[in-house]
Amino acid sequence: MKIHVGRVDSAHNQAREAATNLMNQNAHIETIMNKHSEQARMAYRTCLNESIKCTKFLLQQGLVFRGHDESATSSNRGNYLELLQFLADNDENVRAVVFENAPGNLKLVAHSIQKDLVNSCAFETLVAIMSDLNDRFFSILVDEARDI
Repeated sequence: MKIHVGRVDSAHNQAREAATNLMNQNAHIETIMNKHSEQARMAYRTCLNESIKCTKFLLQQGLVFRGHDESATSSNRGNYLELLQFLADNDENVRAVVFENAPGNLKLVAHSIQKDLVNSCAFETLVAIMSDLNDRFFSILVDEARDI
């Protein structure tokens, strides 16, 4: 059987390389994902749990998350970042996995991440309310007071 190889960038060589990579289990995405150490997973889980604690606290208190100046040199970076900093200052395990000790894309302090955490809490709250109601009737009383 004769195999035509052609140039290095030929379609045949590209297809052969793709097939070889597909058959190579060491390059498989699941294998690569499993290579992450358990320590890295636990660090991420700790960071996520502390971020969720901050989110739940701020939501329960009805406080805003963001500040006017969230830069590293600011004296008041906003409630979310300040609360996370407080937790890091008082717990060695948290300090080891947040802010500058976290990998660049796993800090969990971006505004979009904060919004995702808030939306997740809102969804869980809605599920809890709906499960308490079962199929019973309910009403909502809304009072409106306009400013003059």
